[in-house]
Amino acid sequence: MSFKLGRLILFTIIALVSEGLYSQVTATVYGKVLDELEAPLFGASVFLEGTQLGAQTDFDGTYEIKEVPPGSYNLIVTYLGYKSQTKYNIIVRSKGTPAYNFILEVETEQLKEVVVSNANIISRPKETPLSTQTLSAVEIATYPGSNNDVVQVAQTLPGVSPSIGGFRNDLVIRGGAPNESVYYLDGMEIPNINHFSTQGSAGGPVGLINVSFIDNVTLSTSAFNARYDNPLSGV
Repeated sequence: MSFKLGRLILFTIIALVSEGLYSQVTATVYGKVLDELEAPLFGASVFLEGTQLGAQTDFDGTYEIKEVPPGSYNLIVTYLGYKSQTKYNIIVRSKGTPAYNFILEVETEQLKEVVVSNANIISRPKETPLSTQTLSAVEIATYPGSNNDVVQVAQTLPGVSPSIGGFRNDLVIRGGAPNESVYYLDGMEIPNINHFSTQGSAGGPVGLINVSFIDNVTLSTSAFNARYDNPLSGV
């Protein structure tokens, strides 16, 4: 009798373990949808392209898409009166998936043309801030050879030269020294963002910043904002 009971218990344990092994692991994609004034948008549609998974935002502009299998997706948000927006190749992990937030622009309506005659035309070129480059966390994580290092990706941008040693990630901007650039994280200056940095230099073998916990990175090689404290080469 005890032998049969033991076999029954063993069979039950094996069945439970097998069920746990073959059950699919899912995650939740979440975030907020705001307008340009950072006011929440209620009722915006957020969905994963090519799937039946989606959700709508609540009164706080928050959305949650549950039971998402881990993988890479295109996340799309639409709202009446606003331009739709897509985040490409977002990475959904079983644990540690970051929030994906959206700021939507108002979609202007096309009006009828207005003809003005006998007027002096003043033509001015549209200025583009070529010295400022912005990269998303997905671009940094998927950049070839970057090893998920923010500074190594910044070395490939216009106006930036890599350090002489290939094992370092010093930033040489327009011929300046590596310690002439400043780093800010959420508005707070970070004296050093690299492991094992050399004294008097801001570079090191690998960066401290985990790409999974950032939203984007902006590099300015000139025309710095006045709120940054005395940079000589870049921000």
